[in-house]
Amino acid sequence: MEEGMDEQRTDIATVLLYDERCCTGCFICEVTVLCYIAFGLSPCAVMWSSPLLLSLTSVFGLLGLALITLALATDSWTDYQVNRREIINAMNRNTELNARLKDNVVRNPLYFSRSYGLFLVCFSDAVPSDIGSFSKFGSPCIWNDDYHPSDAAYEKYDSLQTYRYYAMWGAAILYLLGLVVFIICSVFGMIGCWRRSTKIVLTTALLMLFSVMFLAGSMACWHLVNYLERHVLDMPPFYKSWEPILKQGTRFSYGWSYVVSWVGIAFILLASTFMLLSYKKIKEEEERAFEAKHGAYMMPNYYDKSSAMLPYGYGTYGGYPTAYPAAYYGQYPVGTGYYGYMTYGR
Repeated sequence: MEEGMDEQRTDIATVLLYDERCCTGCFICEVTVLCYIAFGLSPCAVMWSSPLLLSLTSVFGLLGLALITLALATDSWTDYQVNRREIINAMNRNTELNARLKDNVVRNPLYFSRSYGLFLVCFSDAVPSDIGSFSKFGSPCIWNDDYHPSDAAYEKYDSLQTYRYYAMWGAAILYLLGLVVFIICSVFGMIGCWRRSTKIVLTTALLMLFSVMFLAGSMACWHLVNYLERHVLDMPPFYKSWEPILKQGTRFSYGWSYVVSWVGIAFILLASTFMLLSYKKIKEEEERAFEAKHGAYMMPNYYDKSSAMLPYGYGTYGGYPTAYPAAYYGQYPVGTGYYGYMTYGR
């Protein structure tokens, strides 16, 4: 009884597994695959099927899209925690330091705990005076002015500052471009999956790889900017020009938005890999279906004489014509009569 139920369950799974109506983003198909695993069906058959690969593409693609969008919308790529109490106590002990920094601890953003996003700078507790901040998700933020320096400030840039300026814009543009390309990929992927078109599926996979390249290029530019700011540039307001007391009282760390962005890029790379595997698997399934449908018409249609050879003279080739008795020929008139059109009246 149990063996019969197992065979029936396997047959149903096989039929559903190669159903052409299964596509990425289809909740029913994903639940079906999970049911296969829950019922203990063959993992190899489930693992290498196109519906499962397309479902994995949709899952990792949607997760990647959500994560890179979340990283763009939030502003915790790098965090600077400033111990203002330690700095103020040092100023109270040193009158010269107090005279030099009394205005900075009130107005300069470097002396406040803050977090940087791609476009904004947000403050976690205290806010500099007269900075023109606005609230975002309950946190006071300002726009990063380094994207739009004044003409006078830009003319004073050296080559390294110019590299940093263009790298900042490159990071922002490549990130947005990668996000837009992946959104287009999602639309193409749904169309290609619904039609089970290998050309559209392959195009979607390649566009996903381009999206990963854009996003990875954006992160490379972002790291270049961060490296220049902390280890190369020695003019204000960069790290090497800070006061020693500010360096001692500031703790730098990468924020959770930075981690989320890398995880999202990794998920998109996995989605593109699964899409390429889906393209290969769909082609194999189409070839198997074509061979199963047209195999009977492609069989050889000739007589195999080697397997059914008969003795010579046994009538294999029809033999000689049959001889009739002489009386059989006498029943017809023998002569030179003509049956042309001139004899119709006879």
